[in-house]
Amino acid sequence: MIEKKELTTEELGQLQQTIDVDKWLASERAGRDLCGEASYCAYCIKAETNPCARAVVREQAEKDELKEIEEADELPEEEIAAAKAEEAPVKEGYELVTRYRRSYKSRLIQNESAQELYSGLKNAILGFAGVKSRIGFQGETYRVGKQLIAKSNISGKTLCLYLALDPAEFEDTKFRFEDVSDKKTHAAVPMKVRITSRRALKHALELFKFLAEKYELTEVGALCNEYKFAYKTDEQLIENGLIKPYTVLVKKKKAK
Repeated sequence: MIEKKELTTEELGQLQQTIDVDKWLASERAGRDLCGEASYCAYCIKAETNPCARAVVREQAEKDELKEIEEADELPEEEIAAAKAEEAPVKEGYELVTRYRRSYKSRLIQNESAQELYSGLKNAILGFAGVKSRIGFQGETYRVGKQLIAKSNISGKTLCLYLALDPAEFEDTKFRFEDVSDKKTHAAVPMKVRITSRRALKHALELFKFLAEKYELTEVGALCNEYKFAYKTDEQLIENGLIKPYTVLVKKKKAK
């Protein structure tokens, strides 16, 4: 019923009529109003015209994305080198060393201060209607339909937010940020904000509100979820697949 192309206003209206009839018949059978109970209702923005039709389109877009577009984490250069090293004999003067690729979630688990800032950030962002999040190995994405509007990760021990805003528009303002538009992985979200304190979080959320205005997102109120994780050791995280050991060929250090 839903095409991947963007529906016209007329098509949305026709779809809304179909949904209204189906919903009315289902409510009659159930003996109660089923408005708000369909799976697509999670994507609904009631202030829109043809809200049910638009919600169905958003839901289908996300399903298509999850089915057809696997967000592949880029393989770090050291892992490529490690793979090559494992295929060849170790050269004299070199040795294989074990290193660890740490996932976004593992970094959160081992960083209690970042967890508090993360909870405030995620609850506020998801307080805008239509915004959905997805956690990957290297970070978390925030989308409206298929449109990527923000990403977050942890660099070192610092929570970072990347926004789909033009950094040039915020030069000479109170906001502190970094322009990362030259990096392919952040081209769609070129404004990088480091969140190191509650004040930095406040400023990051102020910037997100500019983003919300850009995409005409309706603020329905911050959520109150507590994203807390019990501390786990490296060994436990490796067992859970949240840290991935790999080997890399390095030059031996000269003995002093």
